[in-house]
Amino acid sequence: MIVIAAGLSALPSVAGAGFEKNRKIGWGPRTSKAAAKLVKRSGWEARPENRASNHRIPGRKLLRAWRKRSEMPYARYVDGRFKGTTDEIIQWAAHKWGINTNLMRAVATVESWWQMSTLGDNGDSFGLYQVRRPYHCRGKCKIMRYFTAMNADYYGGIIRSYFDGLQTWLKTEPDNGRPYRAGDLWGSMGAWYSGRWWGPPSRPVEPYLGMVRQRRAERTWLQPFFVGR
Repeated sequence: MIVIAAGLSALPSVAGAGFEKNRKIGWGPRTSKAAAKLVKRSGWEARPENRASNHRIPGRKLLRAWRKRSEMPYARYVDGRFKGTTDEIIQWAAHKWGINTNLMRAVATVESWWQMSTLGDNGDSFGLYQVRRPYHCRGKCKIMRYFTAMNADYYGGIIRSYFDGLQTWLKTEPDNGRPYRAGDLWGSMGAWYSGRWWGPPSRPVEPYLGMVRQRRAERTWLQPFFVGR
C-alpha cells in the first residue's frame, strides 16, 4: 500500500500523469525546449532549499569550458536550460532523454534524497545525481554542483549513452561482470554507480540497483517521511 503525503493527491505531475517511458536504442534526445513543454507543472517542492540551484542556468562560457573537457558522447546536447521545482527538473530530464520518470525520481532519491547540496565520495560527487569528478567534471565542478537542471541533464545524457551502446571503452574492461551491450537500462545505471558493466566484484551493483527498485516501487518521494525533510 502506498501512502501519499497530505496535500499531494491533487498534484498530477507527482501522483501519476505525464510520465515519460523508456525509449528505444538510438532515440532522441528531445531539445530542452521540447522537453520543457511536456513537464506537468505543479509548484510542489519537496526540497525548498534547492530553489537557488533550481533556477540557475549555466552561462555559455561555463558550458563551453565543460564541453571542451567532456568525453561524454552526448555532451553537445547537455545544456541545463530549464528552471522549475526539483520534481519538474527530474521530469524535464526524463522527457529529454527518454528515461522513465519514476525511475529518474527513484535514482535521485538513492543518490541524494533530492538534496542538491549533497556531497559524496569524500567531497568529489555533487548534487542531485552525484556527478563525480574527475570522471564527469573537473576542478571545482561548479557546473554540476550549483545547477540542478545541468546535473539532471548530464545524468540523463550519460545513461542514454550507456544504453545506446556508445560507451565502447566498456567492451575491453576486465572487471566487467557481463559483456557490455546496448539496450540494458539497469546495466547502464549500474555503470554510473560502479564504473563497470555489472561489476566489478569489489563494488557490486546489485545492492544499489535493489535500492533504486525499492524506491521506485514505494514511490518514496510521495511518502510523509520524505516530503519536506
